[in-house]
Amino acid sequence: MELFKIAHYNGARGADELVIYNKVGNTGTNAYGYEVCVLDGRIVRCGRNNNEVTEGGYVASGHGEAMRFLSKNAMVGAKAVIDEENGTFGIEIDENALKINAESKIEVIESRIAERIAEGSGFDKDSAEALLSQAKAAKDSGNYASVAEICEEAYYVTAKSVKGEIRAVWHRPHEKSEEQVRATVLRLKDAGFNSILIETNYEGYANAQKCVHDFLPIRKGYENGFDVIDSFIRVCKQEGVKIHCWFEDYFFGVKGHGCPMADIHPEYMHRRKDGGLLHDAYDDFYFLNPALPEVKALLLSLVKEILDNYDFDGFQLDYIRYPVIHGIDRSAGFDEYTKREFLADTGIDIDTIPDTKCDDWKKFLDWRAEKVTDYVKSVRELILEYRARGRNIELSTAVFGDPVEAINLKCQNWQYWVKQGWLDAIYPMAYLSDAEDVGNEVRYMVEKYGEAPNISGISPMFSKLPVIESTKQVEECRKAGAVGIAFFCAGNCTDIQLEKLKLGVFRNR
Repeated sequence: MELFKIAHYNGARGADELVIYNKVGNTGTNAYGYEVCVLDGRIVRCGRNNNEVTEGGYVASGHGEAMRFLSKNAMVGAKAVIDEENGTFGIEIDENALKINAESKIEVIESRIAERIAEGSGFDKDSAEALLSQAKAAKDSGNYASVAEICEEAYYVTAKSVKGEIRAVWHRPHEKSEEQVRATVLRLKDAGFNSILIETNYEGYANAQKCVHDFLPIRKGYENGFDVIDSFIRVCKQEGVKIHCWFEDYFFGVKGHGCPMADIHPEYMHRRKDGGLLHDAYDDFYFLNPALPEVKALLLSLVKEILDNYDFDGFQLDYIRYPVIHGIDRSAGFDEYTKREFLADTGIDIDTIPDTKCDDWKKFLDWRAEKVTDYVKSVRELILEYRARGRNIELSTAVFGDPVEAINLKCQNWQYWVKQGWLDAIYPMAYLSDAEDVGNEVRYMVEKYGEAPNISGISPMFSKLPVIESTKQVEECRKAGAVGIAFFCAGNCTDIQLEKLKLGVFRNR
């Protein structure tokens, strides 16, 4: 039996904790964990968060190390045991558990076949039914491992494939020749992707040869003059794949990797309350200060330079926010310019704000968010100028799905940008482990902020989730009302994952 220490019963789930919820109602947990529902000593559900605790049952909820324990060891049908004396939660896989789990997987495939038939969706019905028969025969013979393998293959075969949807992928270029670029584009196109978002600057270094400056030098590996961005645009247009610029706005360096911008223009960088350069919550990211007019002018000049030099189909703003806020001492905006302007606009001296829970702090959050919004508006106006000259360029942003968190932790008011009609699409970064949690986050955004098409950003490959999770997350995004999907990122796309996308959810082009 696999065991994990119980942190406590009910209440908030902390970092790396396993919490047992046994009070009827929902657990109230956020989407950054994993839960198993237990009834009559057996696990009846795995995954998702904020599950309902039913009468006579309980939910084991884990974050971090506890999440990894649950996701690795739990399965539907497994025995679950709470050892009150030793304070542990245990999972045991017995013969009956394997049988129950096999039966549940077969039921899923039967349901999917019936759904596809009822919809009239195009799928290989003969192959699906043959696989179902094989799975049942394997179960009857007690070969439960084969049941899991067969049912997973049947899951892809019974996937619904939607023609015409946007299938995008972010890509951090590494190619050193046009042959390598073409190989990458053809590999992604063959899997069903029809849009690539290519990164033009990363960690304060340029991937684009025509956009190099002393504060934005060429990235290592491209000093020989090969223009990887120009090559991607050329090949994508030849192959009928949309190509968008993936532009990192305020993120301009990583501690330990060098930050030319901070060396040349330290006055453009964020300052902590103690006056030092701020690294954001990741502890090593440098950000430009959105409140400075010089920063806004600089970034707009870089956007214009990219659009003048490269024939992109679209332009995406990323890191379009302040650094993550972790208390006053680890917050951005304590440079002299910001303090002076905020005082002039509001009459509030930010050095006197006591904590992040008072009204004055909320005003400071909104004031900083307005600076980011002002820049987004200016980019939109710039894009419209290019459109007026015949360039059909789409504008999108990569945003955080929770609007409250976006404002309170990152000063990012993307919902206002949507309501103003500035964006042609939003790419929410729904980087969660459970497919239903992904779907719930996307659904909320579609229902509340559907003015901009939702192209859901997911990261099952980057997060090294099981291959089938890529298919499950795509399906949940579709059900939630997304018009497309964007995978982060191409460098993490394994051949087997691409093969299964092509077999299933990306089958129809």
